Amino acid sequence: MEIIIAKTAGFCFGVKRAVDMAFEYASSQGTYTYGPIIHNEVVIKSLEDKGIKPIETIGDEPVKNLIIRSHGVSPKVYIEGKEKGIAIVDATCPYVKKIHRYVQQYFEKGYGIIIAGNKDHPEIQGINGWANESCFIVKDKEALNELQLEHTNKKYLLVAQTTYKKQVVDEIVGVLKEKGIDFEYINTICNATKERQEEVIEIAKQVDVMLVLGSKKSSNSLKLFELSQRHCDKSYFIGDVSELMSELFSDCEKIGITAGASTPASVIQEVISFLEKITH
Repeated sequence: MEIIIAKTAGFCFGVKRAVDMAFEYASSQGTYTYGPIIHNEVVIKSLEDKGIKPIETIGDEPVKNLIIRSHGVSPKVYIEGKEKGIAIVDATCPYVKKIHRYVQQYFEKGYGIIIAGNKDHPEIQGINGWANESCFIVKDKEALNELQLEHTNKKYLLVAQTTYKKQVVDEIVGVLKEKGIDFEYINTICNATKERQEEVIEIAKQVDVMLVLGSKKSSNSLKLFELSQRHCDKSYFIGDVSELMSELFSDCEKIGITAGASTPASVIQEVISFLEKITH
C-alpha cells in the first residue's frame, strides 16, 4: 500500500506564528487567548494544560496578558483591553491583518464593503468590525443576488476570507460585473490556501482513499474535504487517529493524506504511524 502525503499538510505560516507566540506565555499567570487561538482541539488542550485558556469576553477573568487569536478581532477588543490596562499580544495572522487595513481604509473613503465568507467565522466577524459592523457578508453568488446593492454613486470593495474557495469568489466577482456594480476586488485568499486546495485535488484523483485531517470547526479543513470528495469517493474527514479503523483501507492500493492549516504535526504523524502498522 502506497501512502501519499501532501507537502502542504499541516500548520501554515500564520497558525505556526500564533501558536508559537501563545506557548511563549506558557509560564505567565493571567494569560488568556481571545477565543480559541486556532481551530484545533489538540492545540487548545495543550495550551490549557499550560494554564492558557480561551475567553470570549474581556472581564470574565482577571486578565493580565490577552493573546489575540490568529483569526483576528474587531478594533473594539483592542480598545477595551487598553482601557483595562491589559497587555495585548497580537497573534493575528499577518494576511488577515492586511485585510483589516484594506477594509478600514476603504470604509473611511466611503466605500461599501463586501466580504466573501462565512458570517459565523471569527475571521469574518473580526474583519466586519473594521468597517463598524456594516459589511455585506455573502457566502456565495446566490447570497449576493439577494442583496439590494446601490448602483448609483456608491463604490464597493470586495475582499474574501483568507481560507475561502477561489471558485466561489470568482463567481461573486462575475455577478457583481453582471449587475454593473462599481467595485474594486482585492484578492485576499491566502496563497497557502490556494496551494493546499490545488494539491488535495491532485492527490485525490490518484488514490483509493483520501484522508483530510483537521478539526470540524476548521473552515479551511472542511473546504479541503469538500474538494477531495469531488475526486475521491472514499474521502474521510477526521480529527485524529482515534477515528480510524483498518476496515476503511481494505482492498486499497493508494492512500492520500492532507491536513488543514491548523492541524498539528503530531496528529499527522499518528495517522501515518497507524497506516504503516496496518500495511506491514
